[in-house]
Amino acid sequence: MVSNSVAIRRCTSHEVAIIESREPPGAGVARSLFTAQQAGRGLYLVAWEDDIPVGGGYLEWTQPPELKNLQVDEPRRGRGIGNAIIVAAEREARQDGALEIGVGVDNFDARRLYERLGYLPTGRRETYTYEYVDADGTRQKETETAVYLRKVLTSS
Repeated sequence: MVSNSVAIRRCTSHEVAIIESREPPGAGVARSLFTAQQAGRGLYLVAWEDDIPVGGGYLEWTQPPELKNLQVDEPRRGRGIGNAIIVAAEREARQDGALEIGVGVDNFDARRLYERLGYLPTGRRETYTYEYVDADGTRQKETETAVYLRKVLTSS
């Protein structure tokens, strides 16, 4: 159950530095997602517990919209924060009629969560390579295969 002290909201310019301070040096994830939000390509949704960012996700304005980069701080997992971020994304995407989420083929816990929330396989499967900065500040390259799930969103 999500604590009453957790709020999901769009990232604002003054919050970027706070979120960035919790990333590995040089990662630039928060700044990149906020920049995309400012350009109108999506929404950067952040979960806050009191004044601490504890998770987030990026709702990209594709057709249908896609929730990407969903993450919750490891010590706070299992408390409904990821679910709350998904519900916020669904609320924002409702006018588009559906929301998609990609999930790594080996991320069984996340897939169970999405399916429990009504997401169904689309048949789409992609393998892609990306770079990230690990906890030690070292740039790494990763190849991952994801399957995509979609939920039809009703207007009510």
